[in-house]
Amino acid sequence: MSRFESMVQSGTIVPTAFSEIDWDKLGFGGIITPFIGGSVASSDGIFEPITIVPNGNISIPPLACCLNYGQELFEGMKANRGPDGRIRLFRIDANAARMAKGAARFMLADPSEALYREAVIETVKANSDYVPPCGKGALYVRPILAGTGMTLNPAPSDTTVFLVTTVPVGMHYKGSSMVSIKVETDFQRAAAKGTGWVKAAGNYAPCFLPTHEAKHQGFDDLLFLNQTGTHVEEVGTANFAIMKHGVLYVADSPSILPGITRDSVMRIARELLNIEVVFAPLELDRVLGLGKFAGEGPADEAFFTGTAAIISPISNINYRGKDYFLGEDVGPFATKLRELLLGIQTGVIPDSFGWVTIVE
Repeated sequence: MSRFESMVQSGTIVPTAFSEIDWDKLGFGGIITPFIGGSVASSDGIFEPITIVPNGNISIPPLACCLNYGQELFEGMKANRGPDGRIRLFRIDANAARMAKGAARFMLADPSEALYREAVIETVKANSDYVPPCGKGALYVRPILAGTGMTLNPAPSDTTVFLVTTVPVGMHYKGSSMVSIKVETDFQRAAAKGTGWVKAAGNYAPCFLPTHEAKHQGFDDLLFLNQTGTHVEEVGTANFAIMKHGVLYVADSPSILPGITRDSVMRIARELLNIEVVFAPLELDRVLGLGKFAGEGPADEAFFTGTAAIISPISNINYRGKDYFLGEDVGPFATKLRELLLGIQTGVIPDSFGWVTIVE
């Protein structure tokens, strides 16, 4: 028995019965798939072979480093079923590379790209019946890396658990409809030289309170600013971009997550749509048409990008109590971009980038 298998209390989490799933009403979470995959590494950093086991709770000690000191990070991916019925994963290598960089920063054992790839593919295979029909949603794939060794001292764990779990999902946001966001001026998402660029679990909990308050005010999400309050960072859990006067401006900062969907969007814009892309720190004034950008007016289109969000267009940005309306209908660029991105992910459009892995 592998160390990972001995950690999982198989059978303590019961899979959702197919008879209870309405593919037309998928939310974001709530459905339990039957299998998880994973591996364990000791202080030598060597992972055991990947094991796929029935879903269940994980046994870890109360003094596990991930519980006490937040030594944990994760990735987000999707498995999409195409019109041909085949299952496709998107940019596995990019997700593996990002996890490896985060592992180095957090002093966790680093799963190789080959191990990462095997864990994701085999876990998706085991849960393939739970990949929604084409156009109904996707199987969200959540690889997790956590320090589970016991430590009272604030020091890295001697044991790293790598696991992959999955869940069928619909749209996290409203999909092709417009969303309304609020510029957050009281809280910041990450420190300038901190770990905002790592997909760390601890980056998300600090966003809960301001996001909760914004949603109670009628907004869908928040736009966080940088430490000076002059440049945009992320929309909660996704990267931010605008189209203005025919140019795609994509927000960059050392303290935001290097999104894989963000990178895909920029490449599609440049290489398939022949659109100029400016990847640089993005001024809030440029977005809203304020200050020295007042003569230009606000952005023609604004949207955020991410695995969950895909391409979510923004209708309204509220800043210090004032609404800046960007349009009631999805713009032509966001529409085309979403069509191309989803087309590649589902096999409707040829994958000229080599991004897709078909799960046989």
